[in-house]
Amino acid sequence: MMKTAQSILRISAVSLLLLQAGCIGSTPPAQFYLLEPVTDAEPAGSVSATAKPSVSIAPVRIPHYLERSQMVTATGKNTYQLHELHRWAEALDENISRVLAQDLSLLLPADVQLSNNQGAKQAQYRLTVRILEFHVDPQGQAGLTAQWQISQDDRLVKSEQSSYRLPASTDDYRVMVAALNECLNRLARDMATGFKALATE
Repeated sequence: MMKTAQSILRISAVSLLLLQAGCIGSTPPAQFYLLEPVTDAEPAGSVSATAKPSVSIAPVRIPHYLERSQMVTATGKNTYQLHELHRWAEALDENISRVLAQDLSLLLPADVQLSNNQGAKQAQYRLTVRILEFHVDPQGQAGLTAQWQISQDDRLVKSEQSSYRLPASTDDYRVMVAALNECLNRLARDMATGFKALATE
């Protein structure tokens, strides 16, 4: 009986330690985020199908430091942090490409599609975008810098570099994502303005 009681006590103690270790070692679930297209823009004016220009968007290129699911923020000069519990819900370059296509479809009277879609090779205009910076800095400012070019019939007709800075947060990731999202939507608006200017030349 004594040995049986001791065995029960040992099993109970081990079970309690395992339970405590599980509670102490548990981490909250990861949060996932997506960039979304504009929702407050007036739809572009209607244009007949024959007069509507076509725009093909090449896959957006992003820096290698952003080619990961974790969100990246700057913590100081030349220092960055990966956030394991705050992640992009899809590949960031694909998310940015999709949002730009959706934004331009709404902002332009044009047929906008990604270059991997059928018919993209026959597009009148081709848009290429290279993201140079897309993160929140140590002061809680969201930043986006991008180089973008518009080609018409394989001829470069516009080349720009655009930068945006918006107040975000240093610890609220929803606010960070919303500010980065607004930077991206502002880029789309400037691109739309660039396309409209070409159409009037």
